[in-house]
Amino acid sequence: MTWHRARALAACALGVLAALPLAARAAGRRTPHGPGRLGATPAQAAALSPTAAVAGLGAVALAASVAWWLAGLLAVPVAVLAAGQLPRRRAPVHHHPAVRAAPELRILTLNALFGAADPAATVDAVRRLRVDVLAVQELTPALVRGLAGAGLGELLPSQHVDPDPGAAGAGLWSRWELTPLPPAAGLLFVAPSARITVADGPVILRAVHPVAPIMGRQRDWHQDLGRLREALTAAEADGPQIVAGDFNSSRDHRPFRDILAAGFADSADIARRRPWPGFTWPANRRWPPLMRLDHILVSPGITVSEARTVKIPGTDHRAVLAVLELPRPAVRLAASRPAERAAR
Repeated sequence: MTWHRARALAACALGVLAALPLAARAAGRRTPHGPGRLGATPAQAAALSPTAAVAGLGAVALAASVAWWLAGLLAVPVAVLAAGQLPRRRAPVHHHPAVRAAPELRILTLNALFGAADPAATVDAVRRLRVDVLAVQELTPALVRGLAGAGLGELLPSQHVDPDPGAAGAGLWSRWELTPLPPAAGLLFVAPSARITVADGPVILRAVHPVAPIMGRQRDWHQDLGRLREALTAAEADGPQIVAGDFNSSRDHRPFRDILAAGFADSADIARRRPWPGFTWPANRRWPPLMRLDHILVSPGITVSEARTVKIPGTDHRAVLAVLELPRPAVRLAASRPAERAAR
């Protein structure tokens, strides 16, 4: 085999790898009919879109060294795939000159890997990043005790937690008093929901963890995301909503895009300051994370000034921090808030 032909075959092979996630995205539009490895393939293959986009760009570059027509042919699916990975356009934010900027709400979300996340490092991140709300998934009773022992209650005194020895536990901690709300109905893992009152307006917080499309659970994964979307849209009239957690999905998955289409925005997409691409998993390997599975979603009217990932030892997920500005009149913080900030 000549070197010329070998390059052409290699370019075609990389091009096929780039096209597979596109096919998987199309195949993943419908709810899987039942368990089985084959049924999980579309969701799992679609999750590889960021990696496949890089492979596709390599295919086009390699093909260009062989024949321009081959490079042009491969460039079509690669362009579609790569476009889906580009940062989303941010909507302009306009403030009336007579109205001061809305105060911040800083939220951190973390998948704790069966409670293995380092409690001291987690609390240190809360203190260092001046976090107002913490959402934790895969929360175990031991981690609840570890966080309390590391001093989390001194920073975020109100909590609404539902720990579990396995992966199903979750919890919320807040600077403001948390009033528990009914969780989203039908989700397999617990999804603590609560309301905080910031000055004269309510804000709804949710910590969510849809199951992963593995081990025959692809149908449950699809249904979890659909039921979450229904719960969020049903609560639209109750005030601003912030939904944080490990969604086990990204924009490459249709059920997650349906949540965004319902009016919610991913903080990592719309923040004024945001490192791109903001991948969060896996975070415990020798290579960088390959997917963005952890998100902080916000309802219309909430402005995101910053979003970034945070490394916490002991877990395979990066934490996600979002700095939010709540819409008025939901946010008119008391005059004591700046003094409280300075006291931290």
